[in-house]
Formats: sequence, C-alpha cells, structure tokens
Amino acid sequence: MRIGIDIGGTTVTVGMLDDNSVINKETIKTYPKDGADKVIKRINLTIQSVIDQSGACLSDISHIGIGCAGMLDRSRGTIIYSNNFGWKNVLLKDKIQKVFPLPVYLENDANCAALGEYVAGTGKDYNSMVMVTFGTGIGGGIIFDDKLFRGNNGFSSIIGHLLLVTDGELCTCGRKGCWEAYGSVNALVKDAGELADQNPDSMLKKLSDRDGELNGKNIFEAIRQNDKAACELFSKFIHYMAEGVTDIVHVFNPQSIIIGGGISEQGEIILEPLRELVLKYTYCGATTMPVIKTASLGNEAGIVGAANLDKYHD
Repeated sequence: MRIGIDIGGTTVTVGMLDDNSVINKETIKTYPKDGADKVIKRINLTIQSVIDQSGACLSDISHIGIGCAGMLDRSRGTIIYSNNFGWKNVLLKDKIQKVFPLPVYLENDANCAALGEYVAGTGKDYNSMVMVTFGTGIGGGIIFDDKLFRGNNGFSSIIGHLLLVTDGELCTCGRKGCWEAYGSVNALVKDAGELADQNPDSMLKKLSDRDGELNGKNIFEAIRQNDKAACELFSKFIHYMAEGVTDIVHVFNPQSIIIGGGISEQGEIILEPLRELVLKYTYCGATTMPVIKTASLGNEAGIVGAANLDKYHD
C-alpha cells in the first residue's frame, strides 16, 4: 500500500491506495495563509487518520507521494516557491519524514494529476498527452513516450503562465497577461462577480445573493439556465481556454489533451465549444487535432499520480 497526497490552494486530500485503487481518503481545508508549519502539521494528522481508518500499520506502507503547486526541488523534497500559497523554501519532505519515516516523493500537483490520468484514467490509451487543470490557477502535466516530461531542470509545464495578453491582467506570479489570469476558475469567478454587479437582474446576481458568493458550480448553474450575463461570461471564458489550449497543440502536438480540475465536471458543455474553437484557431487549420477529453478520475487524479511517483521520480 502507498499514500498519495494532493496539496491544493483550497483543499488537501490524503489517500491510501492499494495498486491504483483508493481504499479511503480524507480532505481538509488548506488555509495556506496559516503558514506552512501549521498546514503540514494538519497534513500529518490527516495521514495518521487515513492510516488508522485503513487498519494499516506503518510497515504496510511502501512510500508517500505528494503533489503540490509551485517550483520544487524534488531531490530535497523542498517547495522552493509557490505563488498560490505564498510559501518559500519549505522543507516539506523533512517535515513529513520526521513523523512518518518512509520514502517521500515530491512532484508538482499538475504533473501528479497528469500521471494519475495516464496510469489509471482517460490518458491510459495514449503515450503522449497533456493534461490541463483549471482550478485556483492553471496547471499542466506532460507525458511523452510514456514518460513524465519535466524539462531540463524539472521546471517545465508551467503552462498557466503562458502569455495571453501583453500588459494584461496582473497574475499572482507578478507578471501581467498570463493565461491563468484569464482562464482559471479564479478568473472566471472574478469576472462573474463584476458582471453580477453590472446586471442586478441577472441569474448571476440572484445566485450570488442566494449563496453568499459566486463559484464554479453556481456560475454554471446560471449558464445552464441561459442567463444572458452568464452566457456572455462563458463565451469570453471558453475563448480564453481555447487560446491557451491551441498554443499547447501548436507546441506539443500531443495525441490527447485531458481537461482536469473542478471545471471538467461540466463535461460536454465545455468540451464541445472548446473543440470547435481550438480547431478554428489551430495554425492554418492544418495542425492535427488531438483528442480532447475530460479527466475521468476527478479529484482522485492527484493522489493516484502522487502514489505512483516511486516509478516516475528523477
């Protein structure tokens, strides 16, 4: 058995796996502003809880794999920098191993999600695929020739920070105009809030008042009800999604692009217009279109991929 951990900007999921089957899992809030030490302490408590619920002993567990957003030193198990968390030089591996003396592998969370889909999900039928996760930010993971592609020094696949608009919206990374500032769920929620305020009679505004906030789920509730403001929002958002995906098609020409993150739950509502726009935007209309599908493992992709890092670590 092995443990896979997915540390996201909003939640942390810890899972116990036997092969690629999730035996049980627990999800907690991240609260990254509490600071790394407090977050890691909660993660360690959750690991212990998952072990206890599984009826396992520490000796039954081969390793712990962790997926986390940011720039990483994989060999040392250190988070060098994570702009979504505001963390720098966090010795994550050491802090986990002090409590659980097991091999610990650390990888970018989007790479873990891609790896999970590749070994057990939608990507298992392809030997080259790019997974794009749309959530708090935009992340990516690339599989080429059945291997996880990390680039020259392990810092590849930061696709959310492709430049989309020169001198555009300020991104969390400090640069202006990144894809993440336009095509992430955070960007969608921000734009939805502005539209709701501008359109007080809209479904967006009603749902915002009903729920106390707008989020991915109620925004798509408004889209499904053909709310004018929500449909205007969606048209702009899917354009931004397609612009970035098209760049990925041009650069990597993969067999498949897998759309992940919470937004992937919307299925064909997103996929149909996304495919149409990517086909329209591809170079001279001549670039071979990849298969574009949604991820099948949902929120478990990250923990499944993390649990397989022992086979794909540097």
